[in-house]
Amino acid sequence: MSKWNELHPIGTLWGDPLPGAPAFASRGTVITGVRTMTLIQPGQADVLAGMKDTHFPRYDRPLICDIWYPAYPGSDETRAVYTDHMGRIDLDNLVPFSIPGRAYRDAEPDKSFGPCPVIVISHGYPGSRYLLVNLAENLSSKGYIVVSIGHTDNTYEDFPKTGSLESALIHRSLDQRFIISCLPKLNEEGFLKGMLQAENVGLIGFSMGGYGALRTIGARMSSNAMHSFSAFADELQEASDFKGLKTVKAAVLFAPATFWFDPSLSENIDIPTLWLCGTADHTVHYEAVRDFCLQARKSDRIFVSYEGCGHNVANNPAPLEAYGQSWEIFKRWSDPVWDTWRLNNANAHFVTAFMDHQLKGESGKADYLKESVTRGAEAVFALDEKGVPTDKHTYWKGFVDGTAAGIQLEVFPSDSCE
Repeated sequence: MSKWNELHPIGTLWGDPLPGAPAFASRGTVITGVRTMTLIQPGQADVLAGMKDTHFPRYDRPLICDIWYPAYPGSDETRAVYTDHMGRIDLDNLVPFSIPGRAYRDAEPDKSFGPCPVIVISHGYPGSRYLLVNLAENLSSKGYIVVSIGHTDNTYEDFPKTGSLESALIHRSLDQRFIISCLPKLNEEGFLKGMLQAENVGLIGFSMGGYGALRTIGARMSSNAMHSFSAFADELQEASDFKGLKTVKAAVLFAPATFWFDPSLSENIDIPTLWLCGTADHTVHYEAVRDFCLQARKSDRIFVSYEGCGHNVANNPAPLEAYGQSWEIFKRWSDPVWDTWRLNNANAHFVTAFMDHQLKGESGKADYLKESVTRGAEAVFALDEKGVPTDKHTYWKGFVDGTAAGIQLEVFPSDSCE
């Protein structure tokens, strides 16, 4: 065993399973590399420059992304170390910290795994392309190309004192669509040549990333929102025939910001969706998120509720540097009720089963996403004709007995399936 493996046994790095984790929380067997790329989206609204004659000037918008992919192993010295930040630059309290990972930085791609389905991750507000690195590394080890976007003007490193919300509202979906539009070219040339299924994409959005994901798959802005943002409403308008980006075959929505949408205008969302939200989420409001999900009736929907959990349903665990800091700093990665690492494990399990089913066509994975007749970790007993229990199983397939406490899973078929 190498010195690196001795220092970082399984269960000690973000994206690893803890004891008792559900079946698909474990990493896969695919060795992965990771590279950082900057992609330039031309002709975008320069929100931070301010409006000029009722319009934003245009600029070439840079988007820094990290991409995980099947790779040949490198040396211990090339194991990825991700740099994220506590605090925010606009608050003058930005402090970097390191996240050790299991991927190999800039490793040679292993083309024998291609082409692979692609998963695009969009972070919260503000956030970082590493905010969900636990999930990115985990999914990449299961045979996916994973692209995590750093949304310009919305990261801890570049969060402006003014204009951040306007930038998020305008650019989130555009950023996602642009990155997805780059996939065919990335598959034609460069280090990922021949490795991507560019037309078979899963989209993951957390919070404001979920807002962008909903727009990308077909959600429509409400008239009230358009009125509230009338100064730049032209930048928010969708084409009258907009139906959502069809290269996206499935979407995962972690606590998405739904309050700018009209739930009655969700008929264009017609791909399978997985929703995950805490019942004590007072940022995007659990009831509003679930109500939107219920009204998106053209989509096959799975809704996972974490009882008592707040907004931070998908973030990494807190770094060591955050311990001893104020709650205002620490709460970015924490929840008063739930252990973040256990949330990450449950998320990895549900998202893996969902994406494997939808993007890889592994129909058996649907068995891990079926609704049960009980809630929490209560045992379910199968009865014979005399009413005698004959079998005992846990709440859902793949969970260790007693470990599904506080989780509720609901399944809502699309209208076409009812």
